[in-house]
Amino acid sequence: MQPYIYYLISLAGITVFVILLQKFSPTRSLIIALVNIVYGMVLLTNISTFMPNLIILLVVAGVLIAFGVQGFILWFKMTDCNFKDQCPDTTSFENWWNTIKTFNMILIVGLALRFFVIQPFIVQGPSMNNNFQDGETILVDKITFNFRQPIRGEVVIFKAPNNPQDDYIKRVIGLPGDTVKIEKGKVYVNNKLIDESFLSESGKTPNDSEILTRVIGTNEYFVLGDNRPDSSDSREWGTVPKANLIGRAIIAIWPIDMTGLIKTPQIYPY
Repeated sequence: MQPYIYYLISLAGITVFVILLQKFSPTRSLIIALVNIVYGMVLLTNISTFMPNLIILLVVAGVLIAFGVQGFILWFKMTDCNFKDQCPDTTSFENWWNTIKTFNMILIVGLALRFFVIQPFIVQGPSMNNNFQDGETILVDKITFNFRQPIRGEVVIFKAPNNPQDDYIKRVIGLPGDTVKIEKGKVYVNNKLIDESFLSESGKTPNDSEILTRVIGTNEYFVLGDNRPDSSDSREWGTVPKANLIGRAIIAIWPIDMTGLIKTPQIYPY
């Protein structure tokens, strides 16, 4: 989605939340109905066939628009009957209000969790084989890095420095202030050979790689894929700024046979 969409979502969420805390009234219901229609239409027009969870997004957009249109029709009937002094029973209107109130509250809480706490991430490509497979779905903790820096060996998701519209998944090797050196297929941090037993034989750094030495700056991280021969990482485009970090991978949830907590190996000799 475009960046402005997130601001629109936040504004709509706040508006709906504040209104839903109030008692039912035709005016408030009209606002809720219109917000649902607009939000549903914005969601529909920003969905692409390449998005993860496409079906869920389509269902949510459809429900929002349907609820909004229904509310607008009920409001129109209520307003029309006021002019004729023949208002029918308001039970259907109030039932709609209670239903949409529940749905919107659940949606707001879900969005808050998605944007600020935890989000799903689908691994794309072979760069993390064999520990993570193409198409695997994991959950990303977006809170922890607000309170501490990443740990060596931790798997992180971030905005790619060379391609900010894409999210990458890699493993943290170097922390701020470290000196990372790669020579003859071996990786050294501060002149100490790190333990890379978590890599498969085919995933190790090629022996014929050029010697690379990097001093990691403040608030920067050196990251590598678990499948070094087929990974675009810090060897190619440099370090990852802390501002680019989205979160850390904590749980694999799909496919079923790969579910479980994602462990952080101790790679640096202490």
